[in-house]
Amino acid sequence: MNARKLLTTIGAGVTSFLLVSVSIIELLNIEFSAIVGLPVGLLVGVAVSVGLWIRGDELSLGIRRALTAYAAFGIALLVFLALRYVHIGRSVLTLEAIVGGSLAAVVIVYGTLFFHDRNRS
Repeated sequence: MNARKLLTTIGAGVTSFLLVSVSIIELLNIEFSAIVGLPVGLLVGVAVSVGLWIRGDELSLGIRRALTAYAAFGIALLVFLALRYVHIGRSVLTLEAIVGGSLAAVVIVYGTLFFHDRNRS
């Protein structure tokens, strides 16, 4: 099993879940919007994960690189939230720092993969 494929599949599902859930919760002006947003986000996240697992190898190199960077956002976000939860850097890891660090992880992963793939070919 390829570790990059596994991490991309899981990370893209987590990122899709977060994006869809938060968007629905914020856009609905009802009291219990999380009851709608979380299941829809979970369904989208699972669909993205399954779709990538089945069809991910058929995508072009540039698309796979972008998907891996997209997946890095969700994984980095979960890592930062876990660090905050166990009180490592709690005063430093604000919401803005967590999102900024996750976006920085996206840029770093994409740049690393870009140069790695360029050197391979």
